[in-house]
Amino acid sequence: MDFEDGEGKTVLTAYIQRRPEEGYVLHIEQLVAPLRVDGTLLRLSPAPHTDRTAADFRRITAARTAAAKAEAELKAAVRAARANGDSWEAIGAALGTSARTAQERFGL
Repeated sequence: MDFEDGEGKTVLTAYIQRRPEEGYVLHIEQLVAPLRVDGTLLRLSPAPHTDRTAADFRRITAARTAAAKAEAELKAAVRAARANGDSWEAIGAALGTSARTAQERFGL
């Protein structure tokens, strides 16, 4: 678990490791400021950042892949429209843009 300051910098990383024989070991890495421990309670500010499931990362990469596929399909559709005789005015209208912008973007 990473603990960050108000600027997004990691001030320490903590994790617990189970020992084969018995018990657990608390590891603290990258400690950049004194750590105050009161009894068994760690008092850290700000609160720890615990969202480490990578769900957002996977969502972003899936969206990027989908966008790349959509862009390839759009280029293929414009290429087919031009091959079938459609004007840049018609293609621009389908894209919601001008003929000139469509031709500049997809000009073959």
